Amino acid sequence: MIFIETENLKLCVPSKNNLPLWSKWINSTFVRKTLASTKIPKTIDMQWNWIESELNSEKRILLEICDKNDNTFLGVVSLSSINYKRRSAQIATISPQIKNKKNRYCVYEARIAISKYAFQELSLNKVYGAMEYPKNDSFMVNNMCIGFEIEGINHDSSWYNNIPAISVNYFITKSIFEKKKIIDSNLENLLSKTNRNLNEKKLFDIISYLKVN
Repeated sequence: MIFIETENLKLCVPSKNNLPLWSKWINSTFVRKTLASTKIPKTIDMQWNWIESELNSEKRILLEICDKNDNTFLGVVSLSSINYKRRSAQIATISPQIKNKKNRYCVYEARIAISKYAFQELSLNKVYGAMEYPKNDSFMVNNMCIGFEIEGINHDSSWYNNIPAISVNYFITKSIFEKKKIIDSNLENLLSKTNRNLNEKKLFDIISYLKVN
């Protein structure tokens, strides 16, 4: 079932059709490098039970990212920790699927769409997230290109092979989303080389200022 539709994507209610591939991603080394919650192995049944539990809690919007033309399952986008009092929610995406030229920006198109949904239909004011740095620096730069700002960093937020890593906290508010006219902007222009270079420098400068030497 389609929940949100964009120019190139269908954001659909989770179904058991794509569950085997989704579960394969959750247990993959690729996803473990980006999501701390995937460190423990999960069966297909465990994954489906978790999906149903999260959706029933009404504190998470969880959607499959599917190609509009051929229905290819490309990934997952979610809003979690939805807090109507603070009017905020955490955003996350998983998309290990190999992309083609037409759907290579699907993650960012999905993030813009679910942010619009959060601001307009849920009347939230802030969407936020976090990602490890520097292993995800390119992903962070692209998020900055679609309007997200850096809020700060967490030192030693995670560990791998007894080596600590920092994470970057990022956010976008409804006013930033509207002021930057994200929903009306061409995605390829937002993610242009010029825009990425500007935000890459901005990210480096912020991290250099906040990082403890």
